[in-house]
Amino acid sequence: MRIRLFAMLTLAWMALQSISAQMTFTLNGVAYEGVAERNAKGFTTVTLPAGTDLSGLITAVAVDGSPVDASAVTPNPTTTKLNYGELKVFTYQNKAYGFLFEEDVWFCAVFFSDCHINQGSGHDGTSAADMTTIMNNILNMGKDGTKKVNFTTEGAQSFVPKTSIVFCLGDIDQDKGDNGSSGKHENFLDCTAKLAKTAAIPFIFIAGNHDLSPDYWTGDNPDKGATTSGSNADDETISAITTNNTYWNNAGVFDENISYFTDETKPSYFQSKPFTFKFKDVRFYCAQTYWFQKLYKKPSLFSSATYYAPDQVITALDNFVTQHEDEASVWMQHYPWLAGSDCNRWWLDQNDVGLYIPSTDTSIYGSSDSGVEQNDANFANTKKKDPLSAIMMKAAGKVDGKVQHFSGHYHRFDDRTYTSTVNSDNKVHDYTVAAPGNPNQSNNAFVVLFKRGEGVKEVIQTQF
Repeated sequence: MRIRLFAMLTLAWMALQSISAQMTFTLNGVAYEGVAERNAKGFTTVTLPAGTDLSGLITAVAVDGSPVDASAVTPNPTTTKLNYGELKVFTYQNKAYGFLFEEDVWFCAVFFSDCHINQGSGHDGTSAADMTTIMNNILNMGKDGTKKVNFTTEGAQSFVPKTSIVFCLGDIDQDKGDNGSSGKHENFLDCTAKLAKTAAIPFIFIAGNHDLSPDYWTGDNPDKGATTSGSNADDETISAITTNNTYWNNAGVFDENISYFTDETKPSYFQSKPFTFKFKDVRFYCAQTYWFQKLYKKPSLFSSATYYAPDQVITALDNFVTQHEDEASVWMQHYPWLAGSDCNRWWLDQNDVGLYIPSTDTSIYGSSDSGVEQNDANFANTKKKDPLSAIMMKAAGKVDGKVQHFSGHYHRFDDRTYTSTVNSDNKVHDYTVAAPGNPNQSNNAFVVLFKRGEGVKEVIQTQF
């Protein structure tokens, strides 16, 4: 208790010192600049790769960039015992310098969805200015040493959550683009992806139904699926996603770069390109609107689009998961598994009166069936949710036997578990995040605690 009180008093004294003076170290096997961060409270957090041995870690000391004799520092940083999670205060020439050493076992992801940037009433749209504020708050979480949320998971109670990666789960701006026709998504990208690049924090986004052409919009809308302009906007959406993914691949932030699930027999047809990557020893599986998005041959001035079943995409997914069963995983798509009274019609590509475009080829997933009852839960479950949950269950990283999944679309928070109708052991725990612009929700994101190699540990709603 006395040691803790001394450390607190020392930090208070440090805050009164000139914040320009800094002590830095040379570390054995690790670049100090890449792992140390000085926060607003005046001490420095050194976050080391999981498994780093702290004995003999510090090999040299400098103050304000000039080397100093380590023996002139009290206690000597090169010989004193360091412990993870313990604040260590070093003094040199009557100035105190605080350091906290943390093991990079825990990390945080932030999930939000349905920004609908600058979209009008009825969509819970968020202004670009508000989204900029939200994104900056997400990117700066914990940098001042303040806990945004408090985790209760054993071993993480003292962990200060900082954002390691950010996800947006679709419906990013106005329908298919900034103004409903351009498809460029520049407003959304300026207030999210651009800021993330500046902060050097990975940002991944996927497409929702407002970003890719659905079969039909509404019963009174004659637009039957992808029109010529809609197809062009779809291309822009997938291009924006893949361009963003390529940036982070090139930045070298992932354990394994992003790769895509596609039907290789139809390379010239439009595909939504769901994808996967590995980050901090956790596998992320990212669909767009959902895993069963149909492929299509683009329309022309004289003919409408021709749709094809997603069977080869799901087969590619199944094969990949089978080869990576030992990897802890987390999953996401725009559509929820259960949230929303008309949830199942979304899975069936039906509009508000049940209109639906079947694929021209046969499908074991019901994509070639017409005349399906509107919002048919049994059909949606047996044809799509049950087989998908069986694939997902192969991968490690489940919590209480449940696959961990995140979704949007509903504009409200929800937290439910889907149980397969054919195998009650197959369970998907789906966390649905609210729209930031929904005035009836007090929160706008999930802060998710991960553990390296184990996956999701805790999920908390919060406001940014």
